[in-house]
Amino acid sequence: MDEVSISYCGDFQATITIERPDTLNSLAASTLTELARAAAEVSARGDSLKVVLLRGRGRAFSSGLDLSMLEPDCGVPVRAIVRGGQTVMDAFDAIPAVTVAVLRGAVVGGGVVLASACDLRIAAEDTYFALPEVDLGVPIRWGGAARLVRELGPSLARELALTCRPFTAQEAKAAGFLTRVVPEGELDDAVRELAETLCDKPVRPLQAVKRSIAEAVEVMTPSRTGS
Repeated sequence: MDEVSISYCGDFQATITIERPDTLNSLAASTLTELARAAAEVSARGDSLKVVLLRGRGRAFSSGLDLSMLEPDCGVPVRAIVRGGQTVMDAFDAIPAVTVAVLRGAVVGGGVVLASACDLRIAAEDTYFALPEVDLGVPIRWGGAARLVRELGPSLARELALTCRPFTAQEAKAAGFLTRVVPEGELDDAVRELAETLCDKPVRPLQAVKRSIAEAVEVMTPSRTGS
């Protein structure tokens, strides 16, 4: 997998990394395919993993959908983009281990939706977020509208999606979207501490509680509402 890598730390932790730093880890059709495969690979390990980190290589988590895919002559049908993104969201939902999005730099559009598919999110304090879909003339796809409503609250999700204004890590934390915000230089240590805490837990109760909470949230706001 050239655009997405998987590494393992000990018996209980895996890291999925988007490897497109030259594009701020934008999400091309091939990237979506590899992300879904990576999620399936870590899921196949079942009870052997307790934590899966999701991060981007370099100075950004993800700048969202590769905008070249919106060009009429890109060769990738819109239906394929929608299906590919939804497959990624479903694949991350299916990971038994606790998933943690590690956020820095740009978290934009589909990058925000991708982060919302993780159980926990921790960000550097200078991380910036945006939902520019309306300005780009496209809807929020991949079940993102429902996910953002449940993670940000309907009022803020509505404002951010309709105005396309950027928002800060501090605002995202205040809304409940982020688990923790730390200085950039402390992000790796904070992620390591969180992962170690989770890895110390017994695996079956850890996964059972994750599953129970996910089921309760899905009842309140189904993530498959919309496309």
